[in-house]
Amino acid sequence: MGNWGGVVGIVASAGGLEAMSLLAQNLPKKSGAVYVLAQHMSPTHKSLLGQLIARETTLPVVEIESGVVPEPDTIYFTPPNSNVILKDGELRLVEPSGHPATPKPSGDLLLKSIARECGEKCVAIILSGTGSDGSYGVQAVREAGGITIAQDPASAKYDGMPSSAIETGCIDLTLIPEQIGQHLENILSAPRDFGALRQINMKSNRLADLLQIVFARTRVNFRDYKESTINRRIARRMTALSIERYEDYVDYCRSSQNEVDALFRDFLISVTRFFRDPEQFEQLFEEIRELVENKEDDPVRVWIAGCATGEEAYSIAILLAEAMGGLAELRKSRVQIFATDIDARALGIARIGSYPATAANDIPHAYLSKYFTLDGDRIEVKPELRSVMLFSQHNIFQDPPFLNLDLASIRNVLIYFNPGLQEKVLSRLHYALAADGVLFLGTSETVGVVDVLFEGRSRGDKIFGKRSLSRRIAGDFEPMTTELTMPPRAQTSDAAKVLAQKDGFRQFEALLRAVAPQGFIATRGGEIVRVVGDITEFAALSETSSLKLNVRLLRRELGEDAQNLIAVSSRSKQKRTGQWVPFARGSEAIEVRLHCYPFKSDGSSEETFLLAFESREPQHLSERDVDEMSDAERTDYIRKVEREMASTKDTLQQTVEELQTSNEELQSLNEELQSTNEELQATNEELETSNEELQSTNEELITVNEEMQINSAELHKVSTELSATFAYAPFPMLMALLQKSVGEGFTS
Repeated sequence: MGNWGGVVGIVASAGGLEAMSLLAQNLPKKSGAVYVLAQHMSPTHKSLLGQLIARETTLPVVEIESGVVPEPDTIYFTPPNSNVILKDGELRLVEPSGHPATPKPSGDLLLKSIARECGEKCVAIILSGTGSDGSYGVQAVREAGGITIAQDPASAKYDGMPSSAIETGCIDLTLIPEQIGQHLENILSAPRDFGALRQINMKSNRLADLLQIVFARTRVNFRDYKESTINRRIARRMTALSIERYEDYVDYCRSSQNEVDALFRDFLISVTRFFRDPEQFEQLFEEIRELVENKEDDPVRVWIAGCATGEEAYSIAILLAEAMGGLAELRKSRVQIFATDIDARALGIARIGSYPATAANDIPHAYLSKYFTLDGDRIEVKPELRSVMLFSQHNIFQDPPFLNLDLASIRNVLIYFNPGLQEKVLSRLHYALAADGVLFLGTSETVGVVDVLFEGRSRGDKIFGKRSLSRRIAGDFEPMTTELTMPPRAQTSDAAKVLAQKDGFRQFEALLRAVAPQGFIATRGGEIVRVVGDITEFAALSETSSLKLNVRLLRRELGEDAQNLIAVSSRSKQKRTGQWVPFARGSEAIEVRLHCYPFKSDGSSEETFLLAFESREPQHLSERDVDEMSDAERTDYIRKVEREMASTKDTLQQTVEELQTSNEELQSLNEELQSTNEELQATNEELETSNEELQSTNEELITVNEEMQINSAELHKVSTELSATFAYAPFPMLMALLQKSVGEGFTS
């Protein structure tokens, strides 16, 4: 990067000349910034843009030539029929490509380039214009940490571009052009070092207060987000509002719900693109192709968590369609795609499936015409592809997950979580995946501390398969793999370590058989990984039984109790005891109940459960027996009944929670009906905005017309001055000047 204080990318279209003139009048004189203007104009018209802007400011105004190194405090504008990018410290002209109706110069292309080149030292400004150019560019600037500003639509001649940028949720400030110029100096001079904010957070716990304000407003808890991410986003908002003290910003949030909403959107960072990281999507396609081949009767179930505005979700849907043979084969009976996010605004965009035409640059050409339709300056996902998508508001670390998934994608989301929350989310995804399910992560993400739950796939470094818990947990109890936490000893030999492991295993076996002479060890999902003793009498095997070693193999009354005990014990992290159940042991009538002990093996984050059977002779107490009890016996009996009632209450509560989880898909179906209704509303909106394409076609003519109007005004001004000169100046002097001019003309 050059010796600049920052780079300001300005995008304008129809009506932008007037807005740019007002902005230029108020630009700071010595900010050290470079201003690059991408004003849409006719490719064949000789533009007077530089002359018109130069009249409004004392800053140099220069037409860009390819390869020029920009100077600070200078305004650069793009010549007709060219795109401009910033690369390696130079402004370079690029030949326009893509659809003929694509705006020239492209604001998105300019803003993306300065975001890559300058990071947080860039500013994006979207002025008056039709269409949506700049919408993807402001997302790139936002993701890089820069500041984004849009002209107030009420002050714009044409509010298409500012409104489209605001709808992305990535705009920090909405101001009139004069205010943009005045505010820009504060933004450019504000420090970008967030160390002071971190120190404030360490000295006092005010960050917790701010996060509590956000939680009270949105019901989303950001306490487990990475502190550096939270600090950067808070500092961006403070810079955008010219608030220097953190305490002042907290107080401002207490009184401004709009600012809390803006901070919430900033925390979410709802930024995505079609086929982001193409090589990884190519690797995923091979996995999807194999998955589809193995799924003949059952539908393929996919969950895209943190889908933002839906581009990535539609990208995966396209790969599924390709693997199945095209859109005609893409039916709800074969594919179920759940795309979720906590940003309701982003989900609204995703459900409609309409994106700026510049998004086509990220879509492979072979997919563009097959899965999208071009409508003016926007591309729209075809209805057949949208029909298998279900967009739903869902908090991945608070709400119950979807189940029996073949593919789970969570890309560029985990990077914002601290390790504890990452582990929690990945554990939930492991629970949600089917036995042969696949996990798809982003470029900078890994399974990290829960690598025992997932194993890498050979097809890609960001594609993971669900590891078999039965093999892993069974391995934990092998003599050579079980490790005990031992006090450190100096110079302990390898042989001594092996001996300690063997001794520890023998002790564990003895303890296991003492606690559960008859029992088994199971996972949270009810999968039995170890049997202790002989439990044949408690099992029931028939033609309808599952062939997997699961608690469902137990007799019905015991199997249901076992599953409920595991769930209750997992939640409470304590031993739980079930109810006495009448049981027939041959011709003998007995009562049986289960005890459930939660525990974790060393080096594992997966919780397992030891379930032990206890039996006794039937005990039936009549009212007379109770009356004949002593006070101590009656007290013990009452306590026993109360414990059983408490256990029943816990089991009932767990049953209710599982019912709520079971209803999640029903709620998703309801969400699909809402989505269909929104699509009808979107169709109505398309009718209302059918003239947008015509406006886009005429915007170049409007820009030329504006220049002609300004020139006409200048000509009128000169004509008026000349008339005044004829009326009041001495006639001989005027003739002498005229003769001199004519004489010089003949001489030349």
